[in-house]
Amino acid sequence: MFVFGRTAGSVFCSVGKQSWPQTAVRQFRFTTNGKLPQNVEKGQRRLLQVRRSAGDVRTAVSAGAARCFHTSARCSAPPLFWLLFKPIAKISAVISGRVFRKWWKVLPKEKRGDIFAGHLRRHYGKYLGMAAVIGGTVTVYYFTHLQRTPITNRERFIAFTSDQFSSIADVEYNMHLEQFGEDLVGPDHPGYQLVSNVTNWLVKNNQDIPQVRDITWTVHVVNQPVKNAFVLPHGQIFVFGGMLETVTNPHQLGIILGHEMAHAILGHAAEQVSFLQLVDCLSICVVAAIWAFFPSDWMALLSHWLQNKFAKLLLEMPYSRMLETEADEVGLQLAAKACFDVRESAAFWERMALQDDMDEKLDLDWLSTHPTHDTRAQHLEQLLPQAIELRKSCQCLPLSSEDPILPFRTLREGLKTGAVQTAKVLIRNPLLETTTQGAPVRANKLTDEKSS
Repeated sequence: MFVFGRTAGSVFCSVGKQSWPQTAVRQFRFTTNGKLPQNVEKGQRRLLQVRRSAGDVRTAVSAGAARCFHTSARCSAPPLFWLLFKPIAKISAVISGRVFRKWWKVLPKEKRGDIFAGHLRRHYGKYLGMAAVIGGTVTVYYFTHLQRTPITNRERFIAFTSDQFSSIADVEYNMHLEQFGEDLVGPDHPGYQLVSNVTNWLVKNNQDIPQVRDITWTVHVVNQPVKNAFVLPHGQIFVFGGMLETVTNPHQLGIILGHEMAHAILGHAAEQVSFLQLVDCLSICVVAAIWAFFPSDWMALLSHWLQNKFAKLLLEMPYSRMLETEADEVGLQLAAKACFDVRESAAFWERMALQDDMDEKLDLDWLSTHPTHDTRAQHLEQLLPQAIELRKSCQCLPLSSEDPILPFRTLREGLKTGAVQTAKVLIRNPLLETTTQGAPVRANKLTDEKSS
């Protein structure tokens, strides 16, 4: 899935190759009036309290075990129905198609046309009525389940109620806790503090968005060398050690977390599952036709496999890339309002594209669920003027004159003339060197806070 910030007025702690202790995760709820907290030294002071006009409220960035979120009462249509619908419907389509093919084969060739035409004439009204009922039901169901996304106001199909999808998300969250439980780091670990501070700052400066304000955001840092991060629909943030080793500054982490939080804010998980269910429903007739009209099982099986591949290539993957692009756009807005250097968004993906160039890796948009690194860098760079204006409107301090994108773009051009070693030095994460050599973890303050 989903598959996704930085602390102004806080610190950036590098993540080294040290031992990450096993511990329970912790949960925190953010409330704010949008004021800038004071800088803190090496993560030891946290943003504990923010004053609202109505009184004091607590920004609970506290240690403790993470609770599973509560869901409301289950609806009458259980999620298990949706889980079983796809295999049952497709198996039924295959069986029905094979039965029709066998029945057709035993008919005398000279009578096949007459029997089939006569059958249609006798039952024409029934088939027409069934088609009208099914078509009308599907049409009504589709249009009564259309919703608009927050922020972007895009119309999309959602097959589940919030209660139904909550139960699905609950199961997924518990599965991840069980899967990563032994590798979850403690709240005193610098990597955990960094992710907590970055999440804190993103949430505090986007309180005007109801979906940000109403979600209980929970941080989990996993000690695994996977370059990944994701956020579950109810705000459970998972960041892997490999991702913390990949980003070179808190701005880049803010961009990544903003992107992943945007998936949760926009409800992309429910939308993507609903879209896949819709594609599966529409493909049932195609599957039945394949098994009915192809002369042998092996030809039908091959055609069925090709149909699945074409559905992924032409429908599922483009839809997934569209959701990723939308999350990039909304995540950039979240980061801009939190005063992060939005130029680091394009710089991060330009750096990833440079790594691909060095590894001679061929990455094609149309064969992936995500846009290529190069495509993302170019798209985000096009959005930078708007993001910088949004950042200015939030009274952020001016950006530095040094453009973080240019070095990577220059080196990508330099690869064509053989400047590979220079590129390798630049893309290496300098923060890792301090920890692997035994030096203390560095804490880099941000200077792009909000002006007073």
